[in-house]
Amino acid sequence: TEKPLPCSSALGRSRDSQRDSGESDRRMGPAELCERLDELLLRLMDELESLQGKREALNQHIEKGWLCLSQARYSMGNKSVSSLNYSPHMSPLTLLHCRSAQEGHTCFHVKRQEVEPQEVEVIGALDQKGLRRRKGPVETPKPQSTESAAQKGHTDSLTQDPLRWFGVLVPQSLRQAQSTFREGILLAAEVASLQNSVDTTQREWRLLLAQKQELLAQTG
Repeated sequence: TEKPLPCSSALGRSRDSQRDSGESDRRMGPAELCERLDELLLRLMDELESLQGKREALNQHIEKGWLCLSQARYSMGNKSVSSLNYSPHMSPLTLLHCRSAQEGHTCFHVKRQEVEPQEVEVIGALDQKGLRRRKGPVETPKPQSTESAAQKGHTDSLTQDPLRWFGVLVPQSLRQAQSTFREGILLAAEVASLQNSVDTTQREWRLLLAQKQELLAQTG
């Protein structure tokens, strides 16, 4: 696995790689410049086509997510699905890492934290067992300290599925909204990475085109 780099260092390495590539491209001849320009142009067309498709998919996911969220609010009520239901101890389950690619641009990678499933409490068996042992001495449970209880509640809220903030039995539309927005986050990172790649390719193509025109003016 690649170690994520801070955004500032990634951009610095991107500029250094672009500067190094520009210095090497200045030593190209007219034929090599033309070949390199053709390669960059073909790459740019492919990246623009892919970027357009990713943007359309992202817009569809956002529209679908808000539609499912509206359906959930209609079935549960506006007050049941609002910011008032947020947990007081929230921690992001999705992290964004940025790294420098070989081409010189910055790429974004989304990393998710898996939510641990909660254990189901079995009440019936414990009650029956407790009834059988009533004749013997009953051990009173030790009171849990306030700090440990608060820490446990804080830990449980961190690993808890955010859907449980709105109830145990939530409608299917709310689950679909969560799944759609999760996929939208992945698409947003891909769109940002493709946009950076397009900008880098355009800058390199314009730089080589200016060098080609300057070289033709000198030879002509």
